[in-house]
Amino acid sequence: MSDTNRSSPSIILAPTGALLGAIIGGILWAKYINWTGMTAGWVALVIGLLTGLGAVMTSRTRRVAIASVAVFFAIMGILLGKYLDVRWNAPRTVGIIEAQPDIPPEYAESIAKMVEASEAGNSTWKLMRMRMEWFDLIYYAVASFVAFRTAYSKRLHQLLFRTA
Repeated sequence: MSDTNRSSPSIILAPTGALLGAIIGGILWAKYINWTGMTAGWVALVIGLLTGLGAVMTSRTRRVAIASVAVFFAIMGILLGKYLDVRWNAPRTVGIIEAQPDIPPEYAESIAKMVEASEAGNSTWKLMRMRMEWFDLIYYAVASFVAFRTAYSKRLHQLLFRTA
């Protein structure tokens, strides 16, 4: 069997592995926010790493197309984490912050907007946009970079699959 025929099925499986890594990473990010109450940008590294590893482990090939698929799913993993953050954590965060007597003005205004938006029956997407800041773009860039480098790493392929 030629090398091309052997690698075809594994290329088809690469998005499945990347998707699985993105789902796990997104859930971990939302749970981390739930447990600590803080949004940690370093979790974007984990999402990128899990997505890249998922693509590598299922494809077993080193190609730019597979690394690009990992980038796409890393971004989807961050969006999933943001979505789950709003669904699971936003009501809890609002309650905790409202219960504190000395809320900084910038938090009070942000919380007031979220309370107003959720009481008005706004969509989850609108609530997600309210919780996003400009520096979230850095999370997307970091996760994308790590996913690409992980999925396209020659050393990682040599380590995992013992190729020369």
